[in-house]
Amino acid sequence: MAQAQFESAQKTIEIIREEHSALQVETALFKALEEGQVEGQRFRDKLGMKAFYEARGYEEAWLQSSFLGQPKANKILKVLEEAWRHGLNPQNYHVDEIRTLMDRNDQKENFKLDLVLSDALVRYGQDLSGMRVNPKSIGQSAKYWRTPLHAEDILRHVADTTDTNAALYGLAPQGKLYKTLQSELERLYKINASENQYDPIRVKGILRPGSSNKSILAIRKRMGFAADDSFEGVYYYDDQLAQSVMAFQKAHGLTPDGIIGPHTVKLMNMTSEDSINQILVNLERLRWVEPEKPSRYVMVNVPSAMLWAIEDNQVELEMPVVVGREKRPTNIFSTNITGIRFNPRWTVPPTIKRDDYLPKLREDPYYLTDRGIELVDKDNMTVDPGLVDWNQATWSDVNNMRMVQGSGSANPLGLVRVIMENPYNIYLHDTPSKSYFKRTDRALSSGCIRMSEPQKLADFVLSHNNGWSEDRKNQILANGRQTDIRADEPLPVYILYQTVWLGDNGQIVYGHDIYGHDAKLLKELKNINGVAIPAMDSGVKTAKSSINS
Repeated sequence: MAQAQFESAQKTIEIIREEHSALQVETALFKALEEGQVEGQRFRDKLGMKAFYEARGYEEAWLQSSFLGQPKANKILKVLEEAWRHGLNPQNYHVDEIRTLMDRNDQKENFKLDLVLSDALVRYGQDLSGMRVNPKSIGQSAKYWRTPLHAEDILRHVADTTDTNAALYGLAPQGKLYKTLQSELERLYKINASENQYDPIRVKGILRPGSSNKSILAIRKRMGFAADDSFEGVYYYDDQLAQSVMAFQKAHGLTPDGIIGPHTVKLMNMTSEDSINQILVNLERLRWVEPEKPSRYVMVNVPSAMLWAIEDNQVELEMPVVVGREKRPTNIFSTNITGIRFNPRWTVPPTIKRDDYLPKLREDPYYLTDRGIELVDKDNMTVDPGLVDWNQATWSDVNNMRMVQGSGSANPLGLVRVIMENPYNIYLHDTPSKSYFKRTDRALSSGCIRMSEPQKLADFVLSHNNGWSEDRKNQILANGRQTDIRADEPLPVYILYQTVWLGDNGQIVYGHDIYGHDAKLLKELKNINGVAIPAMDSGVKTAKSSINS
């Protein structure tokens, strides 16, 4: 009897000790959450972390055994160490601090490890689901892009699953382009820098097949031909070399004409580091776009100058477009298409008024009249341009007047304009200049996006309207009057800037950074220590240093 009472007392003492220890841990964890930091690490989202643990009764989340018996903490650390696969820097997710706390193996400090893991997950999850840099620093507006996941949602997403790896991988975009770029990034990281270097190719002007030039030797080497200056014809651009150059051009999204110009030379001179940097910024931009899109949407990629109309995950329409030239770039944003304007009138945008038409009007007051453009004052009265002293007119004077061209074949908007609200006055529209669509370099407009097949896009946008038909469209076009048809089902349009994309055969195409956006974004990512080079000496390890300029 005494022995039983003793054992019962011992168990009671153990329970009290466990409860006391648990209370101490709960108190320490609560205090750290209130302070918003632990082990010198400040939490990115103190309130989100607090809400997560409060809902759990302040219990630890990551140190219990999970699916297949392995603690979630181990799986989380492994995924964080491989954050470089997404173009992220593992050091931003406390990997060293987590290892240190794991090595201590101090039960009294488990709450610290749990909190550091939680903050690392929040940082990782938010970096995978939104913009990491200040949008203003790269000329962007955050309202057009994905908002990073909330801290509490990230933590619950990982804590509530039995498959930790799947939950963590599911935070990233799942599209084909994203995954292909990830694979290419890993391949490039494994390349020894000295293995992917070529003699620099320097070409003044252009080289055509049949010409001779000293740069041909370097081009031969770049195309994989054994070449030195000891044999005859080494500087001659022959048919065999032309075939290789054309194959190279086709694989990189250029016109395969064998003519070696600035774009071809730039791609030939790309190093593995150049390719890595281009992939890093393109992975970043892919994370800005909402992963869950509606059943119908339109997408334009500015660098490739292509448009796609998607319905039920199928490409219903694909067409080349013309985009803004370097000095008048097409803005990058997303908005909704709400309808189609047929036979549109054209109101000259401010940039063209100021930079193009005002200088012409100072030379010839009737420059606009000769082009069928009417001058209208702020009271909506027609103004005789010959009565305006254009040499004395200020920009404010000009800005208070509208320049309007009526509907017709000479109208720069053609016969179709997509109605899509945005603060940039950027539109999708028709054009009378059809020859531009045959060019590879289609960065030629003043900012708007010209479509090669505008009536097909109009039909796509209005296809869900009751009673819409080819006959009705033709009647509207034939009457010549500006007519707006609202879409019964508005759909989003995404104007994107991806300088790396997939070609017709699924190959990676390194395109031209038309507006220099890649360089700006890479600079900002480096400023926040956001990218890193992984050590690849014996398999893939964690990142060891930031990429240098």
